[in-house]
Amino acid sequence: MTALLIIETVILAVLCVLVAGLLRGYAAVLRRLHQLDGGAEAGPPPFRTVASIQQPSAASTAGPRIEGRDEWAESHDIDGISLQGEITSVRTVGVEQDTILAFLSSNCEGCTGFWHELGEPGSWTTPQGSRLLVVTKGPEDESPSVLSQLCPDGVDLVMSSQAWADFEVPGSPYVVVADGRTGRVKGEGSGTSFSQVSGLIRQSVEDGRHPAMARKPDADRRRERDVDRILLTAGIGPQDPSLYAPVDQEERR
Repeated sequence: MTALLIIETVILAVLCVLVAGLLRGYAAVLRRLHQLDGGAEAGPPPFRTVASIQQPSAASTAGPRIEGRDEWAESHDIDGISLQGEITSVRTVGVEQDTILAFLSSNCEGCTGFWHELGEPGSWTTPQGSRLLVVTKGPEDESPSVLSQLCPDGVDLVMSSQAWADFEVPGSPYVVVADGRTGRVKGEGSGTSFSQVSGLIRQSVEDGRHPAMARKPDADRRRERDVDRILLTAGIGPQDPSLYAPVDQEERR
């Protein structure tokens, strides 16, 4: 009887060792498959922000209020070639005016309405505070001679395939409104003519110029924050009497 118990105990111990080995092997196989599948160690996803917003520090997420939102894509300056064969660079970022970019083509059937209105003075005018720039693809994809016939005098045109790639233009005709002060796209879309999309263009330009949408330069905002911080450190709040000049009796009368 004792010998039987000893034999059963030994068999049980061997089985436990075998099971433990199988479990370890199974876990190693699962880890390897997870790595091959491009997986990562389990855990919370990393904190992500858009490109223009600085990530908060690990110690605290408190900080200055983030002004504005990153809803629209970045704008880009236009580098290309003019119809006269000159290398041209047009700034759309860091300028006071907005730029209406009309992405057109010499062999685009849908661009006919746009070319027609460009050749008819008074049929369509750019909103105040903006400029119009026609952008076609480079000479390798366009016919400069045909473009010279289509584009009237006085209309700026740049041939730049890079601009089409920068603004991710899906096809022609396509209109993009670039905000010069913020350096971002604030309106885009397609249509059959400037008249058809003029309402959206005008709204994009006028909204950006509205006082409610105005943004102070970064240097001015930093200066105001520094002044507020100094005043608060000295115990001077927004309603402190020392911030207001005294009014004598004569001025009150």
